[in-house]
Amino acid sequence: MESREYEFSGSQNELIKNLADKMRFVAYFLIAAGVLSVIGGIFNLRTGLGAIINGVVYILIGVWTNSASSAFRRIVETSGSDIENLMGALGELRKLYTLQYWLLIIALVFTAIALVFTVIFGVATVGR
Repeated sequence: MESREYEFSGSQNELIKNLADKMRFVAYFLIAAGVLSVIGGIFNLRTGLGAIINGVVYILIGVWTNSASSAFRRIVETSGSDIENLMGALGELRKLYTLQYWLLIIALVFTAIALVFTVIFGVATVGR
């Protein structure tokens, strides 16, 4: 039995194309902001490392957003491989959201540690 690949309809393709176009704009914006942040970090010794790290994260998010955008775009531009291209796009989105997931977990851990230190040292200084 021959298996046929699903093809999205014209209106579905238009929705996917619109999403891909918006994702590409956001990707380019994030990459540009990341590059500017890295450059700013290189020339500002006081806040440099934080700006460089922030810039690299923006660049990664921008690159992965652009990859997902390209995969969504391939759904519209090709024929006979819509599901394969959709799965590729979802894989790129998974990378993007996995990065953001772990960055948020790390931020929450550091926030909790900072809160604990604030409570401990805040209580210790009040008792003096």
